[in-house]
Amino acid sequence: MAKLKVMIVEDELITAEAIAVLLKKLDHTPVAIVSSGEEALSKVKKLDLDLILMDIILAGSMDGIEVARIINANYDIPIIFITAYGDKNTLDRAKLSEPYGYIVKPITNEDDLRPTIELAMYNHKVKNKLKKDREKFEQIKQLIQSEKKITTSPNVDSFETRALIDEENVSSDPLPEIEVSAEKVHLVEWLKSFANPERFLILEALKYQPLKLDEIRFLIGKSQSTTSHHIKKLEDTGFIKGWKEGKYIYYSLNKSKMMQFVNLWENWIKDLSS
Repeated sequence: MAKLKVMIVEDELITAEAIAVLLKKLDHTPVAIVSSGEEALSKVKKLDLDLILMDIILAGSMDGIEVARIINANYDIPIIFITAYGDKNTLDRAKLSEPYGYIVKPITNEDDLRPTIELAMYNHKVKNKLKKDREKFEQIKQLIQSEKKITTSPNVDSFETRALIDEENVSSDPLPEIEVSAEKVHLVEWLKSFANPERFLILEALKYQPLKLDEIRFLIGKSQSTTSHHIKKLEDTGFIKGWKEGKYIYYSLNKSKMMQFVNLWENWIKDLSS
């Protein structure tokens, strides 16, 4: 993993300095240690940060959860909460600020930090890639909508009018019989499953690792019901598969089905071009 520039937001100086030592052992750079939310907001404006380790209980008038919300609204910096408070109410409140992870004190060695930091940076990378993909899909959707407006404009000949004109010029030769194989019908059904851009995002997310429903919902930025609907459509085509592990259902790409789709698509394009 690349060296990270990290700010530690912790009101206990001894704890903060101990975390800084552990970060150095992981080959990361602790660029600042602050004890209050006000200091953190001041520093984040001036520093080029890759990661923030944030205690929930801080000196000053703001706690870490409130500070994290402000930072998330204005900066693209992943935040990991470090706290001695692992109770449900605190964690539920902390979730609202969308942190990239939690580490419960005491932190005794670098292995207490390493997995959470690595996962946080990985998820941050995936999230940013999905955001860029979503922006591309939105541009495509706008182009499609613009095209629809053009084709339905009153200044454009109606479909029926154009059909009548074409009918006058059509050849009297009999049309060849068109055979549509079951494979091509299947291909059409697969293509229909891509009718919504969010399904591309789901496939893109699952390319990296299996994910739970809540994780997929977070990455594509949609409601749980909408995310479930898209997952169901992709499951019906066989592009993704789900399995239960404990109390959670995980989803992953069905790569063999994806390759079947790619081969069928390539064969159809070759057939059209021949």
